[in-house]
Amino acid sequence: MFEWLQNTGLAMWINISPWAYPTFLTAHGLGMAVVVGLTAMISLRILGFPGHVSLGGYRGLMPILAGAFCVNAASGALLFVSDAVSLSQNLSFQIKMASVVVGIVVLWAIDRRVLKPAVEAEDAVAVSADGTAALGASGFQVSASAKALALASILIWWLSVIVSGRLVAYLSPGA
Repeated sequence: MFEWLQNTGLAMWINISPWAYPTFLTAHGLGMAVVVGLTAMISLRILGFPGHVSLGGYRGLMPILAGAFCVNAASGALLFVSDAVSLSQNLSFQIKMASVVVGIVVLWAIDRRVLKPAVEAEDAVAVSADGTAALGASGFQVSASAKALALASILIWWLSVIVSGRLVAYLSPGA
């Protein structure tokens, strides 16, 4: 199957075109930068930095994060097609893909267990007489398990995705 995929017209075009592979690789890198950056921002806020900024507001970053992930998935699929046989046998690539799956689950859990309740708590805060409410006035507290999820998303998931992704080129079968 991977041999067939690698021999499709699309795969050959990606390999022959002077612009296709570099363009998809650039899109993949930019998408990764946005996903990692936003994940780090959200995770650091869950850990308490900066503590004066409303946690619920970070939920608004999730659609941007999802869009950047879609760019990564599409560009990654195109990059995979161009070398499907070798990549399918590459342990680093397999670790990267497993880490991505775990990372999606972790981000989903952070959204459901932390960001959504934070938004709900902040929405429930009564507005003062002058029409304002202090940031963080909801008293929403982040649980220890949510902080552990945040640390996992930064330290374990992203470190694993980034390092294993970089090692794909150096640890390919037959290299």
